[in-house]
Amino acid sequence: MELNRRKRFLLAAVGGTPLGFLALLYYGVPVIPAVLIALALGGIIALMFVWERHAEKQDAAFRQSVESGERYEQDEWRAKYRKYRETHDFQRVTANSMRADLNRRFRKTSGIVLAGVSLLFFIPAVFWRSGAAEANVFLAVGGLIFLSWGLAKLLRTPVRVFLRQCGDALPHIDRSYLTGRVLSYNKGTVRSGINIGGNYTVIWDEKRITAVENIRITDVRKHVKRTKYYGNGVYTGAATAYYLVVDYDDAAGAGHRCSAQLSEFQVEMGCEALSAGRAEAAFSTKVQEDYAF
Repeated sequence: MELNRRKRFLLAAVGGTPLGFLALLYYGVPVIPAVLIALALGGIIALMFVWERHAEKQDAAFRQSVESGERYEQDEWRAKYRKYRETHDFQRVTANSMRADLNRRFRKTSGIVLAGVSLLFFIPAVFWRSGAAEANVFLAVGGLIFLSWGLAKLLRTPVRVFLRQCGDALPHIDRSYLTGRVLSYNKGTVRSGINIGGNYTVIWDEKRITAVENIRITDVRKHVKRTKYYGNGVYTGAATAYYLVVDYDDAAGAGHRCSAQLSEFQVEMGCEALSAGRAEAAFSTKVQEDYAF
């Protein structure tokens, strides 16, 4: 797939430059400016190709350092990590219950805004004497639409499902959670985190919340995911995400895995809190291509 994409890219570069030159001539651009524009276009395409090749070399070196553990042993990285720990300690739960704390963490600002917008429809619908009942009905319906939309965003979270799944263990998980140490990560649409309690560890992301009894944790590791972005086959950059991965066995002995996206230093903090030794790291690459015509 990667080879075919590059072939298409090179063919476009080789064929696009002279075609662009001919197109400029067709639209009346003088020869010398047309040559300069076509050469500039070819140069830009060549630079983009070189940039991608350079990024690939950097990614290969980064991957090697992550998987070997060399990255986390470097003096510069350790110094940055110590400085981060000095100003970013584990959070403590201030709510009076696990339910309240998780509901707060999953509360979406957009849902509150939409619920507030509904008041701009309901208030005129109740107090405005327009003389036309249709206008008040229209406003009331508009308010219901925005209120329903806002409540859907506020209530459509994994919290209620998680609490039901806890079953009889809920009181024990709740007590452990309230005294636990928390790492949370909220960036863009990502809402994830981990609560490391005395008896249970609770891990969450946007879709799922998992409670794991600490004695059932079998492995803790880091996972670094590099996402490469392409637009119409052209490399446009990359982004790196860091995950804390926890493997555990259930009561029947079956193995399971859950993870939470955190910052790189938060992942290190979580690994140190959950494992006695230095956790291993894995690396994966994902390619995301977007095409717009």
